[in-house]
Amino acid sequence: MAGVCLGGRLIRAIGLTVFVGARSTSSATPPTSRTSPFETFRSASAYSAVVLMAAKDPPYATGSLEPDAGPSSVVPAAADPLEPDAASWPRSRAEAETASVTDDGDSAIDSLATSTTSLRDELILQLREHGRQYQGYMEAKYVLPMDEQEIERLDFQHHIVWLTLNKEPNFAPIKSVNRALDVGCGTGIWAIDFADAHPESEVLGVDLAPVQPENVPPNLSFEVDDLEKDWTFSRNFDFIHCQLMIGAFQDWSRFCRQAFENLEDGGYLEVHDIDFVIKCDDGSLPTNSALVRWHNYMHDAASKAGFPLDAISHVPAMMENAGFTDIVATPIKWPINTWPKDPRFKEIGRWVMENFIWGCESMSLALFTRALGWSADEVRVFMASVRADLRNRRLHAYWNFWVIYGRRPESAVGQIRAHFEEEGKAQLSREENVLRKPSFSIDGTFGEWKRRLRGDRTTSLFGLRPAPS
Repeated sequence: MAGVCLGGRLIRAIGLTVFVGARSTSSATPPTSRTSPFETFRSASAYSAVVLMAAKDPPYATGSLEPDAGPSSVVPAAADPLEPDAASWPRSRAEAETASVTDDGDSAIDSLATSTTSLRDELILQLREHGRQYQGYMEAKYVLPMDEQEIERLDFQHHIVWLTLNKEPNFAPIKSVNRALDVGCGTGIWAIDFADAHPESEVLGVDLAPVQPENVPPNLSFEVDDLEKDWTFSRNFDFIHCQLMIGAFQDWSRFCRQAFENLEDGGYLEVHDIDFVIKCDDGSLPTNSALVRWHNYMHDAASKAGFPLDAISHVPAMMENAGFTDIVATPIKWPINTWPKDPRFKEIGRWVMENFIWGCESMSLALFTRALGWSADEVRVFMASVRADLRNRRLHAYWNFWVIYGRRPESAVGQIRAHFEEEGKAQLSREENVLRKPSFSIDGTFGEWKRRLRGDRTTSLFGLRPAPS
Protein backbone atom coordinates (compact mmCIF):
# COMPACT_ATOMS: atom_id res chain seq x y z
CA MET A 1 0.00 0.00 0.00
CA ALA A 2 1.50 3.31 -1.00
CA GLY A 3 2.30 6.12 1.36
CA VAL A 4 1.76 9.89 1.42
CA CYS A 5 2.35 10.49 -2.26
CA LEU A 6 -0.54 8.90 -3.71
CA GLY A 7 -4.33 7.50 -8.95
CA GLY A 8 -6.94 6.27 -13.31
CA ARG A 9 -7.38 2.66 -13.31
CA LEU A 10 -5.37 0.41 -15.57
CA ILE A 11 -7.63 -2.11 -17.32
CA ARG A 12 -5.89 -5.23 -18.65
CA ALA A 13 -7.54 -7.21 -21.40
CA ILE A 14 -6.20 -9.49 -24.13
CA GLY A 15 -2.61 -8.56 -23.34
CA LEU A 16 -3.21 -4.80 -23.62
CA THR A 17 -2.94 -2.17 -20.91
CA VAL A 18 -5.30 0.78 -21.28
CA PHE A 19 -5.57 3.81 -19.00
CA VAL A 20 -9.19 4.93 -18.85
CA GLY A 21 -11.59 6.96 -16.79
CA ALA A 22 -12.77 10.38 -15.76
CA ARG A 23 -14.57 11.16 -12.54
CA SER A 24 -17.25 13.80 -12.86
CA THR A 25 -16.65 17.17 -11.28
CA SER A 26 -20.37 17.33 -10.60
CA SER A 27 -22.20 14.61 -8.74
CA ALA A 28 -25.40 15.41 -10.60
CA THR A 29 -24.08 14.90 -14.13
CA PRO A 30 -22.12 11.78 -15.03
CA PRO A 31 -19.19 12.11 -17.44
CA THR A 32 -20.18 11.81 -21.08
CA SER A 33 -16.77 10.76 -22.36
CA ARG A 34 -13.53 9.33 -21.10
CA THR A 35 -10.29 10.96 -22.16
CA SER A 36 -7.01 9.23 -21.49
CA PRO A 37 -4.18 11.27 -19.99
CA PHE A 38 -1.85 9.13 -22.04
CA GLU A 39 -3.53 10.37 -25.24
CA THR A 40 -3.40 13.95 -24.00
CA PHE A 41 0.34 13.97 -23.40
CA ARG A 42 1.36 11.72 -26.31
CA SER A 43 1.02 14.51 -28.88
CA ALA A 44 2.62 17.12 -26.64
CA SER A 45 5.64 15.24 -25.43
CA ALA A 46 5.58 11.71 -26.84
CA TYR A 47 5.89 10.36 -23.31
CA SER A 48 9.29 12.01 -22.91
CA ALA A 49 10.70 11.49 -19.46
CA VAL A 50 14.34 11.56 -18.49
CA VAL A 51 15.72 10.85 -15.06
CA LEU A 52 18.07 13.45 -13.62
CA MET A 53 20.67 11.65 -11.55
CA ALA A 54 21.42 14.60 -9.32
CA ALA A 55 24.19 14.76 -6.76
CA LYS A 56 23.02 13.73 -3.32
CA ASP A 57 21.55 16.74 -1.51
CA PRO A 58 22.43 17.18 2.17
CA PRO A 59 19.77 16.17 4.69
CA TYR A 60 17.23 18.95 5.08
CA ALA A 61 15.81 19.57 8.55
CA THR A 62 12.10 20.27 8.87
CA GLY A 63 12.25 22.68 11.80
CA SER A 64 9.39 23.88 13.95
CA LEU A 65 5.92 24.77 12.71
CA GLU A 66 5.60 28.12 10.98
CA PRO A 67 2.87 30.62 12.02
CA ASP A 68 -0.07 31.36 9.74
CA ALA A 69 1.36 34.84 9.12
CA GLY A 70 4.79 36.30 9.55
CA PRO A 71 7.92 37.50 7.79
CA SER A 72 8.18 36.40 4.20
CA SER A 73 11.37 34.43 4.70
CA VAL A 74 12.32 31.88 2.08
CA VAL A 75 13.20 28.21 1.94
CA PRO A 76 16.98 27.86 1.37
CA ALA A 77 18.28 26.53 -1.93
CA ALA A 78 19.77 23.12 -2.66
CA ALA A 79 22.82 22.23 -4.75
CA ASP A 80 21.81 21.90 -8.44
CA PRO A 81 18.80 24.07 -9.26
CA LEU A 82 16.38 23.52 -12.11
CA GLU A 83 16.02 26.51 -14.41
CA PRO A 84 12.52 28.01 -14.25
CA ASP A 85 10.45 28.64 -17.34
CA ALA A 86 10.63 32.27 -18.47
CA ALA A 87 6.84 32.46 -18.31
CA SER A 88 6.99 32.04 -14.53
CA TRP A 89 9.10 35.23 -14.19
CA PRO A 90 6.96 38.27 -15.33
CA ARG A 91 9.33 40.93 -16.73
CA SER A 92 7.49 44.08 -15.66
CA ARG A 93 4.98 45.22 -13.07
CA ALA A 94 2.23 45.48 -15.67
CA GLU A 95 3.06 42.02 -16.96
CA ALA A 96 3.16 40.73 -13.39
CA GLU A 97 -0.37 42.00 -12.86
CA THR A 98 -1.73 40.41 -16.03
CA ALA A 99 0.43 37.33 -16.56
CA SER A 100 -1.11 33.96 -15.88
CA VAL A 101 1.14 32.08 -13.47
CA THR A 102 -1.51 29.68 -12.27
CA ASP A 103 -1.00 26.19 -13.63
CA ASP A 104 -4.42 24.80 -14.45
CA GLY A 105 -2.94 21.51 -15.60
CA ASP A 106 -4.86 19.50 -18.14
CA SER A 107 -8.60 18.98 -18.01
CA ALA A 108 -8.11 15.48 -19.38
CA ILE A 109 -6.54 14.37 -16.13
CA ASP A 110 -8.77 16.40 -13.86
CA SER A 111 -10.26 13.13 -12.79
CA LEU A 112 -10.30 9.45 -13.51
CA ALA A 113 -12.78 6.74 -12.57
CA THR A 114 -13.73 3.17 -13.22
CA SER A 115 -14.75 0.06 -11.35
CA THR A 116 -12.37 -1.96 -9.22
CA THR A 117 -12.05 -5.67 -8.76
CA SER A 118 -11.03 -6.63 -5.22
CA LEU A 119 -9.63 -9.74 -3.58
CA ARG A 120 -10.96 -11.10 -0.31
CA ASP A 121 -12.79 -7.93 0.79
CA GLU A 122 -14.21 -9.76 3.78
CA LEU A 123 -10.73 -10.05 5.34
CA ILE A 124 -10.37 -6.32 6.00
CA LEU A 125 -12.68 -4.26 8.19
CA GLN A 126 -13.82 -1.00 6.60
CA LEU A 127 -14.13 2.27 8.53
CA ARG A 128 -15.95 5.35 7.22
CA GLU A 129 -14.68 8.73 8.40
CA HIS A 130 -15.28 12.26 7.05
CA GLY A 131 -17.07 10.80 4.05
CA ARG A 132 -14.05 8.66 3.06
CA GLN A 133 -13.43 4.91 3.41
CA TYR A 134 -10.45 3.78 5.53
CA GLN A 135 -8.97 0.42 6.38
CA GLY A 136 -10.19 -0.53 9.84
CA TYR A 137 -7.20 -2.79 10.49
CA MET A 138 -5.57 -1.99 13.83
CA GLU A 139 -7.95 0.94 14.39
CA ALA A 140 -7.24 2.42 10.97
CA LYS A 141 -3.46 2.21 11.27
CA TYR A 142 -3.12 3.30 7.64
CA VAL A 143 -3.90 7.03 7.66
CA LEU A 144 -4.87 7.39 3.99
CA PRO A 145 -8.29 6.48 2.60
CA MET A 146 -8.70 3.26 0.67
CA ASP A 147 -11.83 3.92 -1.36
CA GLU A 148 -12.42 3.98 -5.11
CA GLN A 149 -11.19 7.55 -5.48
CA GLU A 150 -7.92 6.81 -3.72
CA ILE A 151 -7.42 3.51 -5.55
CA GLU A 152 -7.61 5.42 -8.83
CA ARG A 153 -4.99 7.85 -7.58
CA LEU A 154 -2.67 4.99 -6.61
CA ASP A 155 -2.66 3.95 -10.27
CA PHE A 156 -2.08 7.57 -11.30
CA GLN A 157 0.96 7.96 -9.06
CA HIS A 158 2.44 4.71 -10.36
CA HIS A 159 2.54 6.32 -13.79
CA ILE A 160 4.48 9.28 -12.33
CA VAL A 161 7.07 6.91 -10.90
CA TRP A 162 7.22 5.06 -14.23
CA LEU A 163 7.98 8.35 -16.01
CA THR A 164 10.49 9.38 -13.35
CA LEU A 165 12.41 6.10 -13.65
CA ASN A 166 12.57 6.44 -17.44
CA LYS A 167 9.97 3.68 -17.82
CA GLU A 168 12.14 1.11 -16.02
CA PRO A 169 10.72 -1.08 -13.22
CA ASN A 170 13.98 -1.14 -11.26
CA PHE A 171 17.56 0.12 -11.25
CA ALA A 172 19.24 -2.65 -9.23
CA PRO A 173 21.50 -4.81 -11.45
CA ILE A 174 19.45 -7.97 -10.97
CA LYS A 175 20.15 -10.84 -13.36
CA SER A 176 18.27 -13.97 -12.43
CA VAL A 177 15.25 -13.70 -10.12
CA ASN A 178 13.60 -16.86 -8.84
CA ARG A 179 11.38 -15.10 -6.29
CA ALA A 180 10.44 -11.42 -6.04
CA LEU A 181 8.43 -9.57 -3.36
CA ASP A 182 6.52 -6.32 -3.87
CA VAL A 183 6.09 -4.68 -0.45
CA GLY A 184 2.91 -2.60 -0.14
CA CYS A 185 1.87 -3.54 -3.67
CA GLY A 186 -1.26 -1.34 -3.67
CA THR A 187 -3.33 -2.04 -6.77
CA GLY A 188 -0.64 -4.42 -8.03
CA ILE A 189 0.49 -2.62 -11.19
CA TRP A 190 4.24 -2.90 -10.55
CA ALA A 191 3.93 -6.57 -9.57
CA ILE A 192 1.90 -7.34 -12.70
CA ASP A 193 4.39 -5.60 -14.98
CA PHE A 194 7.35 -7.30 -13.30
CA ALA A 195 5.67 -10.73 -13.52
CA ASP A 196 4.98 -10.13 -17.22
CA ALA A 197 8.59 -9.15 -17.84
CA HIS A 198 9.98 -12.09 -15.80
CA PRO A 199 7.78 -15.12 -16.55
CA GLU A 200 10.46 -17.36 -15.05
CA SER A 201 10.09 -15.66 -11.65
CA GLU A 202 7.63 -16.28 -8.85
CA VAL A 203 6.26 -12.86 -7.84
CA LEU A 204 4.38 -12.11 -4.61
CA GLY A 205 2.60 -8.83 -3.82
CA VAL A 206 1.64 -8.02 -0.21
CA ASP A 207 -0.60 -5.22 1.05
CA LEU A 208 -2.99 -4.40 3.89
CA ALA A 209 -5.87 -3.86 1.49
CA PRO A 210 -7.25 -6.49 -0.90
CA VAL A 211 -7.63 -4.14 -3.88
CA GLN A 212 -5.66 -6.09 -6.49
CA PRO A 213 -7.22 -7.50 -9.69
CA GLU A 214 -8.03 -11.18 -10.05
CA ASN A 215 -6.84 -11.60 -13.64
CA VAL A 216 -3.06 -11.56 -13.26
CA PRO A 217 -0.09 -13.44 -14.77
CA PRO A 218 0.12 -17.08 -13.63
CA ASN A 219 3.45 -16.47 -11.85
CA LEU A 220 1.95 -13.71 -9.64
CA SER A 221 -0.03 -14.00 -6.41
CA PHE A 222 -1.23 -11.50 -3.80
CA GLU A 223 -1.51 -11.75 -0.03
CA VAL A 224 -3.11 -9.53 2.62
CA ASP A 225 -0.67 -8.98 5.47
CA ASP A 226 1.00 -6.36 7.65
CA LEU A 227 4.71 -6.32 6.83
CA GLU A 228 5.52 -4.24 9.89
CA LYS A 229 4.89 -7.39 11.89
CA ASP A 230 7.25 -10.39 11.80
CA TRP A 231 7.70 -11.77 8.31
CA THR A 232 6.77 -15.45 8.07
CA PHE A 233 7.68 -16.32 4.49
CA SER A 234 8.76 -19.94 4.05
CA ARG A 235 11.38 -19.13 1.40
CA ASN A 236 13.67 -16.20 0.76
CA PHE A 237 13.57 -13.80 -2.19
CA ASP A 238 16.12 -12.69 -4.77
CA PHE A 239 14.59 -9.22 -5.16
CA ILE A 240 12.44 -7.10 -2.83
CA HIS A 241 10.76 -3.97 -4.20
CA CYS A 242 9.23 -1.23 -2.04
CA GLN A 243 7.58 1.86 -3.55
CA LEU A 244 5.92 4.91 -1.97
CA MET A 245 5.57 3.59 1.56
CA ILE A 246 6.43 6.86 3.31
CA GLY A 247 3.49 7.49 5.62
CA ALA A 248 2.73 3.78 5.80
CA PHE A 249 5.75 2.39 7.67
CA GLN A 250 6.46 3.45 11.22
CA ASP A 251 9.75 1.58 11.69
CA TRP A 252 11.94 1.76 8.60
CA SER A 253 14.94 0.27 10.39
CA ARG A 254 12.98 -2.88 11.17
CA PHE A 255 11.79 -3.07 7.58
CA CYS A 256 15.39 -2.95 6.34
CA ARG A 257 16.44 -5.68 8.78
CA GLN A 258 13.56 -7.97 7.83
CA ALA A 259 14.19 -7.42 4.13
CA PHE A 260 17.84 -8.36 4.65
CA GLU A 261 16.90 -11.51 6.58
CA ASN A 262 14.46 -12.59 3.85
CA LEU A 263 16.83 -12.14 0.91
CA GLU A 264 19.00 -14.80 -0.65
CA ASP A 265 22.73 -14.14 -0.72
CA GLY A 266 23.39 -11.67 -3.51
CA GLY A 267 19.74 -10.54 -3.55
CA TYR A 268 18.73 -6.87 -3.80
CA LEU A 269 16.39 -4.54 -1.94
CA GLU A 270 15.20 -1.53 -3.97
CA VAL A 271 13.20 1.37 -2.50
CA HIS A 272 11.48 4.17 -4.46
CA ASP A 273 10.00 6.97 -2.37
CA ILE A 274 9.50 10.68 -1.85
CA ASP A 275 11.32 12.80 0.69
CA PHE A 276 8.35 14.82 1.88
CA VAL A 277 10.42 17.94 2.56
CA ILE A 278 9.67 20.83 0.22
CA LYS A 279 12.73 22.48 -1.35
CA CYS A 280 13.41 25.56 -3.44
CA ASP A 281 16.64 26.69 -5.13
CA ASP A 282 15.95 30.35 -5.94
CA GLY A 283 14.17 31.79 -2.89
CA SER A 284 10.77 31.97 -4.58
CA LEU A 285 8.98 29.92 -1.89
CA PRO A 286 8.13 31.93 1.28
CA THR A 287 8.10 29.93 4.48
CA ASN A 288 4.74 31.44 5.42
CA SER A 289 3.15 30.16 2.21
CA ALA A 290 0.29 27.67 2.48
CA LEU A 291 2.47 25.00 0.84
CA VAL A 292 5.26 25.28 3.43
CA ARG A 293 2.80 25.51 6.34
CA TRP A 294 1.05 22.39 5.02
CA HIS A 295 4.36 20.53 5.12
CA ASN A 296 5.01 21.70 8.67
CA TYR A 297 1.56 20.61 9.83
CA MET A 298 1.95 17.28 8.03
CA HIS A 299 5.28 16.56 9.75
CA ASP A 300 3.89 17.56 13.15
CA ALA A 301 0.80 15.35 12.77
CA ALA A 302 2.73 12.42 11.28
CA SER A 303 5.29 12.59 14.08
CA LYS A 304 2.51 12.39 16.66
CA ALA A 305 0.99 9.45 14.78
CA GLY A 306 4.36 7.70 14.56
CA PHE A 307 4.81 7.92 10.77
CA PRO A 308 8.01 9.81 9.82
CA LEU A 309 7.61 11.60 6.48
CA ASP A 310 11.31 12.36 6.03
CA ALA A 311 12.64 8.84 6.62
CA ILE A 312 13.69 8.07 3.06
CA SER A 313 16.91 10.11 3.18
CA HIS A 314 17.97 8.00 6.18
CA VAL A 315 17.19 4.65 4.55
CA PRO A 316 20.69 4.20 3.02
CA ALA A 317 22.22 4.34 6.51
CA MET A 318 19.54 1.98 7.84
CA MET A 319 20.29 -0.47 5.03
CA GLU A 320 24.00 -0.33 5.82
CA ASN A 321 23.29 -0.99 9.50
CA ALA A 322 21.14 -3.98 8.49
CA GLY A 323 24.07 -5.48 6.57
CA PHE A 324 23.52 -4.35 2.97
CA THR A 325 26.49 -3.52 0.76
CA ASP A 326 26.94 -1.79 -2.62
CA ILE A 327 24.26 0.74 -1.65
CA VAL A 328 23.33 3.31 -4.29
CA ALA A 329 21.06 6.29 -3.44
CA THR A 330 19.97 8.81 -6.10
CA PRO A 331 17.60 11.78 -5.60
CA ILE A 332 15.47 12.84 -8.58
CA LYS A 333 13.59 16.15 -8.54
CA TRP A 334 9.81 16.25 -8.63
CA PRO A 335 8.71 19.84 -9.48
CA ILE A 336 5.41 20.90 -7.88
CA ASN A 337 4.03 22.01 -11.27
CA THR A 338 5.17 22.96 -14.79
CA TRP A 339 7.54 25.76 -13.74
CA PRO A 340 10.83 24.14 -14.97
CA LYS A 341 12.17 25.25 -18.36
CA ASP A 342 13.33 21.72 -19.19
CA PRO A 343 10.41 20.13 -21.09
CA ARG A 344 11.06 16.75 -19.54
CA PHE A 345 10.78 18.05 -15.99
CA LYS A 346 7.87 20.22 -17.07
CA GLU A 347 6.04 17.03 -18.03
CA ILE A 348 6.89 15.29 -14.76
CA GLY A 349 5.78 18.42 -12.91
CA ARG A 350 2.43 18.37 -14.72
CA TRP A 351 1.70 14.87 -13.44
CA VAL A 352 3.06 15.59 -9.95
CA MET A 353 0.86 18.69 -9.65
CA GLU A 354 -2.27 16.77 -10.60
CA ASN A 355 -1.37 14.03 -8.13
CA PHE A 356 -1.02 16.40 -5.19
CA ILE A 357 -3.97 18.62 -6.12
CA TRP A 358 -6.02 15.47 -6.19
CA GLY A 359 -4.51 13.98 -3.04
CA CYS A 360 -3.53 16.75 -0.61
CA GLU A 361 -6.92 16.57 1.12
CA SER A 362 -6.94 12.78 1.44
CA MET A 363 -3.36 12.90 2.77
CA SER A 364 -4.37 15.41 5.41
CA LEU A 365 -7.87 14.50 6.62
CA ALA A 366 -7.10 11.66 8.99
CA LEU A 367 -3.80 13.10 10.25
CA PHE A 368 -5.08 16.63 10.89
CA THR A 369 -8.34 15.57 12.55
CA ARG A 370 -6.87 12.75 14.67
CA ALA A 371 -3.47 14.23 15.62
CA LEU A 372 -3.96 18.03 15.43
CA GLY A 373 -7.61 18.31 16.45
CA TRP A 374 -8.76 20.08 13.28
CA SER A 375 -12.30 19.71 12.00
CA ALA A 376 -12.86 18.23 8.56
CA ASP A 377 -14.18 21.61 7.33
CA GLU A 378 -11.03 23.38 8.55
CA VAL A 379 -8.92 20.89 6.62
CA ARG A 380 -10.93 21.41 3.42
CA VAL A 381 -10.71 25.21 3.66
CA PHE A 382 -6.94 25.09 4.18
CA MET A 383 -6.52 22.68 1.26
CA ALA A 384 -7.95 25.34 -1.08
CA SER A 385 -4.92 27.52 -0.27
CA VAL A 386 -2.55 24.57 -0.69
CA ARG A 387 -3.98 23.79 -4.13
CA ALA A 388 -3.54 27.43 -5.15
CA ASP A 389 0.16 27.24 -4.24
CA LEU A 390 0.55 23.96 -6.11
CA ARG A 391 -0.76 25.70 -9.26
CA ASN A 392 1.37 28.84 -8.78
CA ARG A 393 4.24 28.70 -11.28
CA ARG A 394 6.06 31.53 -9.49
CA LEU A 395 6.83 29.06 -6.68
CA HIS A 396 9.82 27.11 -8.02
CA ALA A 397 9.59 24.31 -5.48
CA TYR A 398 10.13 20.58 -5.71
CA TRP A 399 10.43 17.37 -3.72
CA ASN A 400 13.22 14.82 -4.02
CA PHE A 401 12.17 11.37 -5.15
CA TRP A 402 14.77 8.79 -4.10
CA VAL A 403 15.88 5.62 -5.84
CA ILE A 404 17.84 3.43 -3.39
CA TYR A 405 19.09 -0.12 -3.75
CA GLY A 406 21.54 -2.37 -1.96
CA ARG A 407 22.75 -5.97 -2.06
CA ARG A 408 22.86 -8.67 0.58
CA PRO A 409 26.45 -9.93 0.48
CA GLU A 410 27.42 -13.54 0.17
CA SER A 411 27.39 -15.43 3.47
CA ALA A 412 30.49 -17.14 4.85
CA VAL A 413 29.38 -20.47 3.37
CA GLY A 414 28.62 -18.84 0.05
CA GLN A 415 31.94 -17.04 0.03
CA ILE A 416 33.81 -20.29 0.75
CA ARG A 417 31.92 -22.06 -2.02
CA ALA A 418 32.67 -19.24 -4.45
CA HIS A 419 36.32 -19.27 -3.36
CA PHE A 420 36.74 -22.98 -4.09
CA GLU A 421 34.95 -22.62 -7.39
CA GLU A 422 37.38 -19.89 -8.39
CA GLU A 423 40.32 -21.95 -7.12
CA GLY A 424 39.12 -24.93 -9.15
CA LYS A 425 38.92 -22.82 -12.28
CA ALA A 426 42.40 -21.46 -11.64
CA GLN A 427 43.83 -24.98 -11.11
CA LEU A 428 42.22 -26.19 -14.33
CA SER A 429 43.66 -23.22 -16.16
CA ARG A 430 47.17 -24.03 -14.85
CA GLU A 431 46.91 -27.68 -15.96
CA GLU A 432 45.67 -26.63 -19.38
CA ASN A 433 48.67 -24.33 -19.73
CA VAL A 434 50.97 -27.28 -18.97
CA LEU A 435 49.32 -29.33 -21.71
CA ARG A 436 49.86 -26.51 -24.17
CA LYS A 437 53.66 -26.61 -23.69
CA PRO A 438 55.64 -28.00 -26.70
CA SER A 439 57.28 -30.77 -24.62
CA PHE A 440 54.08 -32.77 -24.89
CA SER A 441 51.89 -33.86 -27.77
CA ILE A 442 48.28 -34.91 -27.44
CA ASP A 443 46.48 -37.70 -29.22
CA GLY A 444 42.92 -36.57 -29.86
CA THR A 445 41.36 -33.16 -29.32
CA PHE A 446 42.25 -30.75 -26.57
CA GLY A 447 38.61 -30.85 -25.44
CA GLU A 448 39.00 -34.54 -24.59
CA TRP A 449 41.86 -33.73 -22.24
CA LYS A 450 39.83 -30.94 -20.62
CA ARG A 451 37.14 -33.51 -19.88
CA ARG A 452 39.73 -35.85 -18.36
CA LEU A 453 41.03 -33.07 -16.11
CA ARG A 454 37.47 -32.38 -14.96
CA GLY A 455 37.08 -36.03 -13.90
CA ASP A 456 35.82 -37.76 -17.03
CA ARG A 457 37.69 -41.07 -16.75
CA THR A 458 36.39 -42.45 -20.03
CA THR A 459 39.27 -40.81 -21.88
CA SER A 460 42.38 -42.99 -22.11
CA LEU A 461 45.31 -41.93 -20.01
CA PHE A 462 47.68 -43.25 -22.70
CA GLY A 463 46.94 -40.40 -25.05
CA LEU A 464 49.80 -38.41 -23.53
CA ARG A 465 53.31 -39.35 -24.66
CA PRO A 466 56.69 -37.60 -24.82
CA ALA A 467 57.17 -35.51 -27.90
CA PRO A 468 59.53 -37.01 -30.50
CA SER A 469 63.05 -35.63 -30.29
